[in-house]
Amino acid sequence: MHRISRPSPLALIALLAFCIVQFGAPRAAAQVLGGLPPQILHAELRPGWQTAEGVHVAALHLQLAEGWKTYWRIPGEAGIAPQFDWSRSQNAASVRARWPRPVVFDQNGYRSIGYANELVLPLEVTPRRAGRPVALRGEFTIGICSDICIPVDLSLAQVLRGGTAPDPLIAAALTRGTEPAAGAGLGRVVCSVRPGDGMVELELRAQFPRQGGDETLVIELPGTDYWMTQATSRREGGELVARANVRGSNGGAVGIERSVVAFTILTETRMLAHQGCNAAD
Repeated sequence: MHRISRPSPLALIALLAFCIVQFGAPRAAAQVLGGLPPQILHAELRPGWQTAEGVHVAALHLQLAEGWKTYWRIPGEAGIAPQFDWSRSQNAASVRARWPRPVVFDQNGYRSIGYANELVLPLEVTPRRAGRPVALRGEFTIGICSDICIPVDLSLAQVLRGGTAPDPLIAAALTRGTEPAAGAGLGRVVCSVRPGDGMVELELRAQFPRQGGDETLVIELPGTDYWMTQATSRREGGELVARANVRGSNGGAVGIERSVVAFTILTETRMLAHQGCNAAD
C-alpha cells in the first residue's frame, strides 16, 4: 500500500514563514515543524470489508493534530471544498462517498462545516468484475485548518479483497450518515425565487419540528453549474427558513426546477436530507 501526503504549492506559500514540510515513511504523513504541531496529518485508505452483494466498504481515514479541522463536501463560507479523483483505480466501476455527520463551527467570523481532529469517510466501491480484487487509487485535494488554512494534495492506494470482517471504525462512521428528513417529521416544503441584481434569491421554507440545539440548513442544486452563496437559515415558528443567492454560469439566466432543489438539515445529533419542493401558494 502506497501513501503520500504532500502540501500543494499554495500550502507551501502559506507555510513558508512558519514551517518546513517533511515527508515521512512508511505512512508518508506530512510533518510540520517550526512552532506548529510536529505532525498535522496522517492519511490512509482502510480496506474495510465486502458485502454479500459484492460491494466493498472501504474508507478514507484522516487523523489530524489537536486543534486542526478538515471540511465536509460543502465546506461553508470559509472552507476548502474537497476534491476526489478515482480514475486511476483498477476494477472499480464506481466509488461513492458516504459522508458522516459534520459539525458547524466558526472560523474567524465565518461559518464552516467539517470535522475536528479526525474524519472516517466510508466509501462504497462497486467492482467492474465481481469476484476480482479492486486496486483503489485516489488523488485528493482537501483543506485542513487551524490558525491558518492549508490545501493539501493526497495520493493514496489500497487493494480491496473480499472475505474480511467489518471494520468497527468504518461501521461507526456509517451510523452517523444521512437520514431521510421525512422520518424526523418534515412536512410541506415551499420554494420561491425572486429576481435580484445579476442573480436570483432562492428562499426555502420547510415545516419541520424543532430538533433541539442549533439547526443549520444547507441548500444544493445538484446537476447544475450555477454558483450559489451559502444559505442563511433561521427559525420562524414551526418553519425552518433558508435563503441563498444563485447566479448563472458566465452571467447567464437562472432557471431553477423545484424537483432539483435539495437540502440537508444539520443538528447536533442528526443529518437529515430531502430533495424537491413545492411552489408557494
